Amino acid sequence: MLKQFSIILSIYFLGELIQKALGLAIPGNVIGMLILFVGLYTGMIKLEMIDRISDFLLENLSFFFLPAAVSLITSFGLLEGKWIEILTVSIISTVIILGVTGLTVEFTKKFLQRKQEESCCERNESSSEIITKDNRSARIE
Repeated sequence: MLKQFSIILSIYFLGELIQKALGLAIPGNVIGMLILFVGLYTGMIKLEMIDRISDFLLENLSFFFLPAAVSLITSFGLLEGKWIEILTVSIISTVIILGVTGLTVEFTKKFLQRKQEESCCERNESSSEIITKDNRSARIE
């Protein structure tokens, strides 16, 4: 698990290094996540190389929100009188996130369904029939 943690940490530090070296406005941790995504997508990083540490971090995700919560409590004086604005922004952003997430899930399901339908059917060249994986056939005119 230490090796897996070192992979994640190395990618994080690489993102921070790129951000500092190029003076980008994007935070280093976001650049690190993009590097991790590209590594996983291209196969340079196999899921097995980071699966256990990823599960551990996801299981303990709520623990990582404690510093932010404590920071909010200590900054309570700055937030006085701004509760309506904070609540409005929170509600609007939540609705936007729910909408975008829903649309993304629908798009992904349609994409995967189309891909499955394309790979599901084989064309039998000798008899102009389509034979599906469940051995049903349909005549093509």
